[in-house]
Amino acid sequence: MGNSLVCIGIILLGGAAAVGGCGGKACKLVGCSDGFSASVRSADGSFPSGLHRIEVLADSAALTYTFTFPLEVGSIPVCGGFSVMVFSATTCTDTRCDPIPGQFFETITVPGTPGQVHAWQYVDDAAILDAAAAPSYQDLAPNGVECGPVCRQASASWTLQ
Repeated sequence: MGNSLVCIGIILLGGAAAVGGCGGKACKLVGCSDGFSASVRSADGSFPSGLHRIEVLADSAALTYTFTFPLEVGSIPVCGGFSVMVFSATTCTDTRCDPIPGQFFETITVPGTPGQVHAWQYVDDAAILDAAAAPSYQDLAPNGVECGPVCRQASASWTLQ
C-alpha cells in the first residue's frame, strides 16, 4: 500500500516524465486510445477544393462532417463523433521535411473499435469516396504492456475517385 501511494505521488508530480522506483520498472506516461483511422488520398496527390461532406457509418452510428477546402488560415475544424484532418504531403531528408506543392492527404479517425466502417465523401455534392473496412485491430502499448495503457488500433488506406 505504501509503495502504491509513493508511485501515485510521483506520477502526479512527474507529469509526462519517466517515473522510476515504482516496482523496479520505469514507466512513461504516454497515453493512447482505441480507434480506427483511414488515410485518404487521390492517385495523383491532389485534393479537390470546395465544400466537403463526409458521412461515416461506424457499426450502427451515423456521423456527418462538413468542411471547406482549402481551410481558412487559423481555422480548426471540429466535428462530433470522429475527426478529419487534411495534411500537406511532405518529402523528408535526414535533417528536414518540406511540403510537396499541391499534394495533400486526409485522415479520417473514428474512436473506439467499430467492427464495420463505411465512409462516403462528396465535394459540392459530387461523390469522390465510397469505401468500407472491417478493421483488424492490433494492440498498442506505448509504455510497454506492463505499464499500460493498452489500446486497440486499426488503419486502412483509401483512394479518392
